[in-house]
Amino acid sequence: MTTRKLTIKDLQLNVSISGQGSPLLLLNGLGGLIRTFDSLREELGDFMTITLDMPGVGKSQMPRWPMRLPRHADLIAEMLKQLGVDQVDVFGVSWGGALAQEFALRHPSMVRRLILAATSAGPVVLVKPADILEFFGRSKSAKSRKQEGSRNSIQALLRFGVVKGMLSVNPRTYYYQLAALVGWTSLLRLFRLRQRTLILTGDRDTLVQMYNAHILRRTIRRAEVHVLEGEGHFFVVTSAQRTAELIREFLCQQHDDEEPAPMIASGRPRPRLL
Repeated sequence: MTTRKLTIKDLQLNVSISGQGSPLLLLNGLGGLIRTFDSLREELGDFMTITLDMPGVGKSQMPRWPMRLPRHADLIAEMLKQLGVDQVDVFGVSWGGALAQEFALRHPSMVRRLILAATSAGPVVLVKPADILEFFGRSKSAKSRKQEGSRNSIQALLRFGVVKGMLSVNPRTYYYQLAALVGWTSLLRLFRLRQRTLILTGDRDTLVQMYNAHILRRTIRRAEVHVLEGEGHFFVVTSAQRTAELIREFLCQQHDDEEPAPMIASGRPRPRLL
């Protein structure tokens, strides 16, 4: 696994490439660090997985002002161009699923297939600013933890990610990423997508409930839904092997009307991070 800094549009981004094979771009959820995908990437070693800390997350530079989702999508496109990758399969989870939709809509020729996990067409309000303020400002005493409610609550999900070292501990990160989604929706544009799309949802996801997956399926022309039984919002982490199997099966399907999965041509150097 190679992790380096790239400068994209005056922002330094922490980018990671792992494995060999056809390129698969992984886009993280709200506040998600690169290591969130570690288990999934281990299961997908036959793919060249590309992921990053989004602007303001982890080791990537915090932008001076919040960026809207379209600018994030254009940033991803420029990153791939710098890496010498012309086309990718894209996997986006939660907040990253919204970004994956925006990226595919703005740069359709760069996306072969699309996988949307635990996400919706918006308007997406996964976490309120008050939830972030409460989580990072409150006492971590045993008494306060008992008051946080069930393990499926937003507070419990944030705590799980932070304790596992998978989520940022900087409140500003969340405020900026939430600002990117204000007023955003893809609902009236998804009919434009021509890519085959797999939609993954957990039947116990209380943050992005299953009906969102079915809305996506009805709106995207070539979409299919798979429900992960017994899984909540973090199934990419809690069921990495199962998720990887679904990703591999979907991406390896052959269709006569579709080009083969993109590969780095022989003799062409593997993407490098300088």
